[in-house]
Amino acid sequence: MDVGKLAEFVHQVNRTPFGHVVPQMNAESDFFNVATCKGMLAGFCAITSFAPGEILRVKGHHYRDVYLITEGYVTVQSGAIDEREWPVERGAGTVIGEFGFLKGCPATATVMAKTSVRALVVDDRVLQRIEAEQPKLAAGISRFLTRLLEERQRGTADPLDDSSASGAESEIEVYLCRNDAMLAEAFRLRYQIYCGELGRESPYADHENMIIRDPLDDFGLTFIAVKDGETVGTVRGNLSAEGRLGILEDIYNMGASVHHPQKTAVITKFAVKRSFRGGAITMKLIAAVRRYGERYDVRECYIDCIPPLLPFFRFFGFKVVGEEFIHYENGPSFPMRLDLAPQEEHEAP
Repeated sequence: MDVGKLAEFVHQVNRTPFGHVVPQMNAESDFFNVATCKGMLAGFCAITSFAPGEILRVKGHHYRDVYLITEGYVTVQSGAIDEREWPVERGAGTVIGEFGFLKGCPATATVMAKTSVRALVVDDRVLQRIEAEQPKLAAGISRFLTRLLEERQRGTADPLDDSSASGAESEIEVYLCRNDAMLAEAFRLRYQIYCGELGRESPYADHENMIIRDPLDDFGLTFIAVKDGETVGTVRGNLSAEGRLGILEDIYNMGASVHHPQKTAVITKFAVKRSFRGGAITMKLIAAVRRYGERYDVRECYIDCIPPLLPFFRFFGFKVVGEEFIHYENGPSFPMRLDLAPQEEHEAP
């Protein structure tokens, strides 16, 4: 695997008015094409395919992977699919989702397959494997994605730029934490709310650093809500198939579900600053976790709730599924479940 070729490609990045990245090609420098990229990454990346009309990205949803289109064409639409808008067409060589992958931003465009499409999938696990086996290649990929992100930010408006939305919605942004700095914001906010505002004790509280971090953070998906540069809310989701949930599996009686563990998830560490509770921030955080779960085919999502908040979570469709128990941080709580299965599954005999 020739990292020098990847580095050289980075320096020769060129943009179209819509931000599409294409290499400069000539007779002396025909070193990069889709076949080369497939050869470099094929041993590490999964290959996914989409039929015409299938969706690769949905506007407003969070993702933790990047697609590199190797075959076929996609259309990119920054507005709703049913809006009268001229979509942008992209082909092989297009990178989709690098902004969200690096920054944790939601997608601001919907990407749909126009023809049959094949793509390489780069995610955290792929990069971890490449880093272990080919550290120089991993560094090259990271530099390439970062350079691509910078190029798009400097250029004209790009429908594949997963940056923040404009208008009133941009006042509250929900991010999927993608680095230690973002996670630290969530850990600190947990401490401020649990140990500060609510005066609770937590066995995982680090009073010296004023953070709360527990074992579920090792494989959790943590979201933060930011308003005017301030982190004001956070929530964490864990896909059951990705790690051990400890005592929660028994408390929530998840073992009784036919969907567990492959299609279940838990929501924990839901914390919003007092002045923002019950408003748009709370709803945006719940919506972000729900959409992410639906994307990964989660059928049931579990949470625990203190008695005063039962009506609030029932409003979102959660139902009590077990007896009251004493939570180590929250005190008396009820286990609740949200069914995400399609309606036709519920109606099946």
